[in-house]
Amino acid sequence: MRIEELTAGVGVTFYINIPLSQQMVFESSITEVNLKKHLILAQAIIKNEKVLSFRGNGITIDLVAALPDDKPVLFKNIFVETLKLGENEYCYNIACAHEGTPYNRREAFRCFVGLPTVMRGGKDMNDHQVIIKDVSATGFALTTGTDVTLEPGQLVHILLEDYIEEINHNYSFHLYGIMVRKQELEQGKTVYGFRLNNHVGGLENYLTQKELIRIKKNRGR
Repeated sequence: MRIEELTAGVGVTFYINIPLSQQMVFESSITEVNLKKHLILAQAIIKNEKVLSFRGNGITIDLVAALPDDKPVLFKNIFVETLKLGENEYCYNIACAHEGTPYNRREAFRCFVGLPTVMRGGKDMNDHQVIIKDVSATGFALTTGTDVTLEPGQLVHILLEDYIEEINHNYSFHLYGIMVRKQELEQGKTVYGFRLNNHVGGLENYLTQKELIRIKKNRGR
């Protein structure tokens, strides 16, 4: 499905992927479709009496459309431009160069963690201090310094330990991942993405608890 094949009134969710930070999520809906220009318009998101902008270094944006009689559709790496329609009236101009794909909510959700840990792996098989950027049901991402060099296909091991104060529960997981993605950042930092090498019992419960707490906090703002 192309993005211009969506229809007005369809609910959409923006997933804002920010380097070294969590994945932010915002809800909106389509107001208009322009078939000739291959784009859609969506309601602008207002935060603190200001229109939310999607600008920033290294930011990528994904969009999920909630189709009424079918599975949700994911559009990766969309283009978003803020348009002013009138006085205090704005919308988003959205385009996507790629076709949408069926969306698997369980696999796509990435939970921000931001905790330090020790990674074992890489060419030297030594221990390295890293930051667990985020975790999903199928993988995880690490932020590293210049002392870490990894190649696609290399296996690493980390220990994820997290105490969730809201439910008074400690979580501990041994995660083994195969490196599949590399993103170089400023100041010598690098984000590596990994695909989990095996099923991790209890991980989905941990992710669910983190997501529920995040939603409650957002509603309370």
